[in-house]
Amino acid sequence: MKMSLSSASSVWGWSVLISSVLLTGCGGTAGVKVRDTVLIESVPSGAQIKVSGRDIGVTPLSVDLDQAFPRHWTARVKSDDDGFAFYRRLETLDLKKDGCETYTQLVAETDLARDIKVTLKCDPDYRPAVVAAPPAMGTPAPASALGIEQRLRTVEDLKAKGLITDDEYRTQRQRILDGL
Repeated sequence: MKMSLSSASSVWGWSVLISSVLLTGCGGTAGVKVRDTVLIESVPSGAQIKVSGRDIGVTPLSVDLDQAFPRHWTARVKSDDDGFAFYRRLETLDLKKDGCETYTQLVAETDLARDIKVTLKCDPDYRPAVVAAPPAMGTPAPASALGIEQRLRTVEDLKAKGLITDDEYRTQRQRILDGL
């Protein structure tokens, strides 16, 4: 069979084109950096964000993918078709807020192609506990903290040992009695 120069170059051109398309399909997106950051939001906002157990901040938060979700070698998971180990982004994302159920998701590379917005399931009747402020410095302890009798004995012992003067004894004794 005799081929002309023009038909040979045409065959060569088509084979280059087909090879390029096939090789591009095999390459996937592993080497292509699609985006650098992802926004993690929650409703309600203010949820604590953990990525594979590491605290990274509070929602809403824009995170750098290479820092929060770095690529690393991972073993095969249930959703993988085949293979033993993969170099990819695969982390556990936890969002936690008081009064709401903790949200947990296994986040893969495909999940990070768009921002993450989660609606937390919260108890509508939840009210945060009110924490009493600690007593200010110099504020006397409540009378029940050390029994009045014990405090009076302590002051008397200090006077008997000569560690405080008569004036200091009377002043401390009066303070204890004024606290009743």
